[in-house]
Amino acid sequence: MNNIEAVVFDLDGVLRIGDKLTNGAQFILEKLEKYNIKRMIVTNECRYTTSYLKDELEEIGLKIPKDTLFYTAALSCKDYLEKKLNRFPDSKHIIGIVGELGLFKTINQLNKYNNFKIIDELNNNYSDCKIFLVIGAVNKIKITDLNKILKWIKKGAKVIVTCPDTTDPSSKGDFNLGMPNHMLYMVGYNILTKKYNTGKPNPLFKDEIMSQLEITDASKILFVGDTIYTDIQLAEESNFKSCLVLSGNSKLDTLNNYTLEPDYIINDVSELEKILSLQPKKNLSVYNAKHNY
Repeated sequence: MNNIEAVVFDLDGVLRIGDKLTNGAQFILEKLEKYNIKRMIVTNECRYTTSYLKDELEEIGLKIPKDTLFYTAALSCKDYLEKKLNRFPDSKHIIGIVGELGLFKTINQLNKYNNFKIIDELNNNYSDCKIFLVIGAVNKIKITDLNKILKWIKKGAKVIVTCPDTTDPSSKGDFNLGMPNHMLYMVGYNILTKKYNTGKPNPLFKDEIMSQLEITDASKILFVGDTIYTDIQLAEESNFKSCLVLSGNSKLDTLNNYTLEPDYIINDVSELEKILSLQPKKNLSVYNAKHNY
């Protein structure tokens, strides 16, 4: 692992759980900076803008060096839509959004395009437009949100979800957020086949990670995550090195249900320095995933 040039962290379950930092998280970014290892936080969180999220993390004690990079599911959704606007400049794109303020603010950055418009109510005036409904995580599921989802789907809107996750620990400690798939399931939508996910493990994340980090060799990037079907899948399909932490969604026996395999397994990020050879390996409690589970 001595050739690692950058470490990419998932957020919830890795660096924090609720409004508390995980064991070892407080100074891990500063320690990597000391060894000239680039750092990036990549999350399927979509409810907040990047600046708000960074401020919130610093408030709970996470030490974030200035050159630490961020990429969220809200940004990936915005980037996906922007590619569509550029691919089809002659088509009007009408966007509906079910989500929190941060998602609205992030997607609204596209208002510079003449072929883009966010609306709340969909009517017959938009029959000749490309119509998309973006569904993000919400702090609380509301009847008005479910009604909006139903109305837009019935009028032919194509559905984009910001993440496939079934759980998403809130920064406020709420483990019962309304996730996109929850809401789609509640309105009887076929969540298996008809929607498009712009969150991890969408390849958008690989492209953005390598671009922002300015690294061309994917094997020099270590992705640290707690969810196998988002974090470890993204790493495996991107040729990143992968490290599963057991502080969040996954336990050792969770791996029995997947063909996906992390390169390393650690209890929490306090053990990350050991597999990066940044300190002596005495009393090593890390699992080498290729041999020990």
